[in-house]
Amino acid sequence: MKPWGVRSSVVALVTTSALVITGCSSGRSGHSTDVARPSDPSTTGAGSTGAAPAVDYRAARSSPVMDSYYPQHGVPYLDTLHYGLKLDWQPGTKMLTGVATIALRVTTERTSIRFDLGAPLQVTRATVDGKAVGTSRSGNYLTIRTPELPADSRHTVVIDYSGRPMPVRAPAEREDVQHVGFTTAGGGAAYTFQEPFGAFTWYPVNDQPADKAFYDATLISHDGQRGVFNGQVVSSTAKGSARTTKFHLDQPASSYLTTVAFGDYRHETATGRHGLPINYWYTAGDTASLPLIRKTPQIIAWAEKQLGTYPFASTGVVLVPGNSAMETQTLVTMTNSVRGIGGRDVYRGDYAHELFHSWFGDEVSPTDWKDVWLNESLTMFMQFRYMASHNIPNKYGSWRELQSGRDQLMRDTQGPPGAYRKNDFGDLNVYLSGALMLHNLEKAYGAAKFNVALKGWPATHKYGNASRTDFINYMDKALGSQAGPYIKRWLTAERTPAALAKQS
Repeated sequence: MKPWGVRSSVVALVTTSALVITGCSSGRSGHSTDVARPSDPSTTGAGSTGAAPAVDYRAARSSPVMDSYYPQHGVPYLDTLHYGLKLDWQPGTKMLTGVATIALRVTTERTSIRFDLGAPLQVTRATVDGKAVGTSRSGNYLTIRTPELPADSRHTVVIDYSGRPMPVRAPAEREDVQHVGFTTAGGGAAYTFQEPFGAFTWYPVNDQPADKAFYDATLISHDGQRGVFNGQVVSSTAKGSARTTKFHLDQPASSYLTTVAFGDYRHETATGRHGLPINYWYTAGDTASLPLIRKTPQIIAWAEKQLGTYPFASTGVVLVPGNSAMETQTLVTMTNSVRGIGGRDVYRGDYAHELFHSWFGDEVSPTDWKDVWLNESLTMFMQFRYMASHNIPNKYGSWRELQSGRDQLMRDTQGPPGAYRKNDFGDLNVYLSGALMLHNLEKAYGAAKFNVALKGWPATHKYGNASRTDFINYMDKALGSQAGPYIKRWLTAERTPAALAKQS
């Protein structure tokens, strides 16, 4: 998620100065309209109900946990492997009709399983391994009564449902995202921001970051609208006033990294380095944003020189109403309002931030929401580098200003970055404080050694999840024996630790 801005209580400490860090970018690639590069149909073709494709699910095997910050979302005994979603959106009535075909593994013996599913969505039918089963509802939970399911056994659950989705209150004090989940806008358009949760407002899901799964989606749109989902378009056909578009996501994703949008979308494509397909989804009114998002090939090329080859089969952005942005996997969900987000310079920095999440947050995701700093701090550090190398004014202040007072003010008002307040998700402490910690490690160990360590981190848990313990142990080995204790202290200290001394 994008850093949301600077509070008035700390604005006096902010300047537009930034460290000068050398960077470079590639030349611009060409672009065309409505030309999509479908994935290999032999491994990605989704059936009419979104049935699981013929893929190896081992890459989606997860170890879900009971989240320490938001335990009311998700369960630790479900390891979902693949979601096949068929979603029919009626913009006039704002009615969503869905069929979710879910391949899953139960980690313990079960006679019932529970999904998160928004209360406005009513279940009309459910099956387990092809046999009809009973269900019950309680608030935003769906419980399915099952035959006896042995531990570590795999099953297919199909759920038919419909209703008028509603977003829910975010556990945050941010002004740009006060609600999360499926949100409707003018003309029956719809979109979603859903971190740390909210996917359950539009499909049945184990809505926690530690459970990653493959996704295929079949979206049916009406009245001139088009549906948009993560990944690549597999096919798109029109019949009367309805359009059916199928999407495939090439690597497992946590539920908060999925996105869906319906609207009067146009689809434009470009090609990045190594033939990387880039998708732009926008409406006719998004003209101010287009020149900025069309810099995607250059932003990705710059990031690849810092972090290595882009880790997914495609990238891109879907522009939506609202004033925020999310690092949804392979397809950033980005506000269409340049002015609403703070102007061109802020938009440029925040959009780059979301693309950098492809390495930090998407390729490797946190096991528990207490470690959202693993996403945001590393990405914010890269955003500082990018802004400095592209002469973008830095509204967050210099490293010196952060170390000398701003970090302490964030700890006082928002908590340490690794122990933030549960009702203040995504505040600036998990962005800036952790980024400052990384800067201090870079100064202590030298840029060359630090850059190798930073670049190597995502591959240690490629397409999986990691915890702070994993990161601490990795940095201890990659940098030196003082790195781990310093990170551990920095994440939970009530007072800003001093900068780490130069290490030999």
